[in-house]
Amino acid sequence: MSSTLAAVKDGVVENKAIESTKVSAKGTTNLGKDAFLQLLVAQMQYQDPLEPSSDTEWISQLATYSSLEEMQNLNATMSAARAFSMVGKTVSVKTDSGSVEGVVDFVTKSGTKTYVSVNGSEYSVDDVEAVLGETYLSAAHGPQVEKATEIYDFDNEKDIKFKVSLGENGYEATGLYVMVNDKLVDSEKIVYDQDRNSLTIKAGALDDIVTTGRTYDVSFIFDNASQTVISDKAKITVQGKQPETTTEETETTGV
Repeated sequence: MSSTLAAVKDGVVENKAIESTKVSAKGTTNLGKDAFLQLLVAQMQYQDPLEPSSDTEWISQLATYSSLEEMQNLNATMSAARAFSMVGKTVSVKTDSGSVEGVVDFVTKSGTKTYVSVNGSEYSVDDVEAVLGETYLSAAHGPQVEKATEIYDFDNEKDIKFKVSLGENGYEATGLYVMVNDKLVDSEKIVYDQDRNSLTIKAGALDDIVTTGRTYDVSFIFDNASQTVISDKAKITVQGKQPETTTEETETTGV
């Protein structure tokens, strides 16, 4: 069993072995290969010459060091491969202030560290928390409708409004259709304000479509790449006295 010699000066033990092997571990609790090698060298330097360690023990520790180095190199290689596979894909990166979402433009390496460039800034590949697929992106950035129920009153007809967004970041639609009671609403009676994300159905637009005393789902059909249809957010409740419709009958006589 080996031991470490310590010098005594003026009755005080000077533990130079410990001092000479101090390793800065700021920001990590892992023992790196460099720190491991320093500790191994210090152990060899300050071993008891009367009870030196055996060759077998040094070989075993060197083998451990080699295994540690190989594992760290393998981890670095895997991180780099993971980063390169993200180029051109949209990712979510964890930051101190929350998260950043964007496309990975390129990958850089510095020593054993690998970084991805997102929105003009570089982040460690270890901070990438998700790779976002098209289905998620389309749902997150595509057309949106705010949940609401509006009143359509035959006795007091007025415009009704819904909060509708055409989308963003390349997933937006350029137009939409509105359906109520499985019938298209006349586009001339619909006004969309893109700045306010507001869609207005003008007064009287639904007179020939809805029936008083009922509630209808409003379906929004967007012309984006996914042909998004949202029909479970907006509703219209109809009330008031419905106008009577008249049908002119024309008699025909044969000769």
